[in-house]
Amino acid sequence: MHEWSKPIAIDGLEVRRTGLDVIVHDPQHEKIHILNRSAGAVLDLCDGEHDPAQIASLVRAGMDVPQERVLSDVLATLDTFRRLRFVR
Repeated sequence: MHEWSKPIAIDGLEVRRTGLDVIVHDPQHEKIHILNRSAGAVLDLCDGEHDPAQIASLVRAGMDVPQERVLSDVLATLDTFRRLRFVR
């Protein structure tokens, strides 16, 4: 896994919410991706202000899930975003 500090979403992504899904259009790579609500929340928090632990705490708010599990999921999501070139 990549070592993260405070991830930042790349410029140019077009993000729309439709019901429970988040649609991300990446015009630079001519791709469209559909994220679930949790992954969309992680992407929203990739603003250069939050580290992965902070993102996990914010995503976990109101959920009865252990922090370690949410952090593991956030780190895996960030790695996927990195491969998709959504974040730096």
